[in-house]
Amino acid sequence: MENNEKKLIYASKDKPWMKFYKDYSETKSPNTNLTEYLKNKKEVKKNNIATEYYGRKISFDEYFHNVDIASTIFSELGVKTQDNIMYLMPNIPESGYMFLGATQIGAISDFIDPRPDTTDIIANSRKVLELVKYEKAKYIVTLDVCYLAMLKPIENELKEIGVSNIVLVSPKDSMNTMGTLSYLSDVINYNNLKNIRNKDHDVEKLKWYKAVLEDLGKMQEQSKLLDEAVKTSPLNIYKYQDLLRDCRTSRFSEVFDQDLINYIGHTSGTSGARPKPIVSTNKNGISTLEQLKKADINFDIGDRCLHVLPYFAPFGLFDNYLLNMSSGATSIDVPAFDISEFGYLIKKYKPNVIMATPAWIAALPSCSYLQNMDLSFIKTVIYGGDSMTSSDEEKANKWLKNHGSNAVVTKGYGMSEIMGCATYAQKDYNNLESIGIPLPDTTFAIVDPNVEDKLVELPLCGKKLTGELAMSSDAITDGTLNGDVIVPHFELDGKSYIRTRDIVEMDEDGIFYHQSRKDRSFARFDGYKVKPYEIEKEIIKNDNVKYVCLVDYFDDRRRGIMPICHVVLNKETTDEESIEIVREIVYNQIIGNKDMSSRQIPAKFKIRKSMPISKNGKVDFNSLRKEEIDGSEINVDVSETNLAVDKIDIYKNKNNVRIKK
Repeated sequence: MENNEKKLIYASKDKPWMKFYKDYSETKSPNTNLTEYLKNKKEVKKNNIATEYYGRKISFDEYFHNVDIASTIFSELGVKTQDNIMYLMPNIPESGYMFLGATQIGAISDFIDPRPDTTDIIANSRKVLELVKYEKAKYIVTLDVCYLAMLKPIENELKEIGVSNIVLVSPKDSMNTMGTLSYLSDVINYNNLKNIRNKDHDVEKLKWYKAVLEDLGKMQEQSKLLDEAVKTSPLNIYKYQDLLRDCRTSRFSEVFDQDLINYIGHTSGTSGARPKPIVSTNKNGISTLEQLKKADINFDIGDRCLHVLPYFAPFGLFDNYLLNMSSGATSIDVPAFDISEFGYLIKKYKPNVIMATPAWIAALPSCSYLQNMDLSFIKTVIYGGDSMTSSDEEKANKWLKNHGSNAVVTKGYGMSEIMGCATYAQKDYNNLESIGIPLPDTTFAIVDPNVEDKLVELPLCGKKLTGELAMSSDAITDGTLNGDVIVPHFELDGKSYIRTRDIVEMDEDGIFYHQSRKDRSFARFDGYKVKPYEIEKEIIKNDNVKYVCLVDYFDDRRRGIMPICHVVLNKETTDEESIEIVREIVYNQIIGNKDMSSRQIPAKFKIRKSMPISKNGKVDFNSLRKEEIDGSEINVDVSETNLAVDKIDIYKNKNNVRIKK
């Protein structure tokens, strides 16, 4: 080789990022279950606080006692090894108890999104029924209001397919008296702020609180409805509090096999009636937590960490809740909140660790709640689920410093298929707009995106390498459920990889930068993955639509990405006619479609005479993405929290033509 000839570097073979892990040593995951692994962590100390929920602080000792009780309750209900228990549950302590309790006896916890997609009760119920059938659930654990809204209409069908036991949980079960008062206080605060506009958001009362606690008379009415529904049910309905009262001692048989499935989450990358299930084993989960610790992402014992990311998303369970627990930190469980109240949560709970999407963090500098507050308690800020612009990242860092915090924004990148996090950017590899380096036990390969049936690795010769990312790790799901291949695996140099469909760039130091989605997918401001082709193929079915193209745009109000739909109609229309067509699309093609989700509704529709065309004769997507929002668009505002969808408002700013539903 001549001196001026550049050496070829292959990401998977040379791993240039490993120079940042100076003390790395490979370890094997113990052959045990995830619950036992956590119980044996030296960081998990008896009297430290494991979780805090509306003022009630639960020690690790009490927490794992409740986990053992959950194991006993499931055993007494007849749950066997590898039985599927499906959950419609938000972030409350019982969700954690029952997940680890089921894991301890070898059962599967199958978490689905508890939020109804639409206000149509029957449509929501049918979507749940499809998931129960496809994923072969035998038991269901549900929030009491989810039972009324999503399970009551399908009880006979559930009985026919073999689901006979449902456990009801109330969000009030883990509260003490002060916690209940705190809960009510939040309602009053949100109600008083309901019509106040600050610089950034309309501050609205949480829909969850409005439904449950705004009117005590409604609470009593709901309680009566629940009791009546239970009496008339053809199924065995149990209240978790009653099961706890009758359970005096812990009696269960523990199952230790690391290869048993213990969790099914769901990726927002696939939407509709059957979101893509992500299967995890004990080994996958333990490998994830071990890598996070080696990458120095674990937190200090006693740190207070917001737990706002949901259980049904793998990153919400593994990279948030279980990482908190394995670090000996405290998870502050937040069951429901509106994104505009994220700053309020920080003010109320004073967390040391914040994990969120970029949009939530980018919105904090303009949050009126925090303008004059000392934020020195914030030690760690991590975002994931989407990318943040360098200007927003610099602005957030400056804001943190000006408010007394020593934290700088760090970030991770990953997929549900690898239990969330696959890279981390901190220290010397926390470059602006980078996604950092792979976790120490994860191998990245950059492959040719044009070769579909195998992995062809591309070499780095020079400063930068661009291609499709493929990943290999013990944390990655094996990708099968009930015999179906959900996530295909590929072989490369004797190791098993999955493709990410992400185009990335790697520099000579092994630091990675996300470039784009191979299939034009993008993440909304809240981390929900939008696949344009899924939405476009439904909208084109409307008789008025000739061409349709969906791209992303930066939404100033949400401080993040949202979808905008460019539409060419078959004929010219007035503003009123255009709004009516958009209304038809929203309600008929999306809300009325069992395979679509309300989160796929574009935030804006732009009616145009033609689409821009590139030199090769195709629709110029980049040109559409660069177009400015000019006020001629039809807006679709969906009032929603992470637990409920309320009204939909369709209007055009220019003439204030508006339709409400």
